[in-house]
Amino acid sequence: MAQEAQSENGSKASPVVFAAVKPWLVVEAPKANDAVQFYKAAFGAEEVSRVNHTKRKAEQELPLVLSAELKLGSSSIVVSDLTDDASAPYVF
Repeated sequence: MAQEAQSENGSKASPVVFAAVKPWLVVEAPKANDAVQFYKAAFGAEEVSRVNHTKRKAEQELPLVLSAELKLGSSSIVVSDLTDDASAPYVF
């Protein structure tokens, strides 16, 4: 039999419920734009939104993608370029 969690003051704690999880794919820069184009062509993804990096280096042809949200059926994913100043930790 499962026991209900209680907080320190004795009241019953509400369980945490997630309605959805949105994967965030971080790719080697500057390949996020290519990844977005691939997901559109291969899976019929729809690009919902995009935010490009405001600090574009002169040698880069394309601005870095900070986030591009794609809708794949009823699911969504986010794709971004890995930047030197990224605040996200590396996950392998």
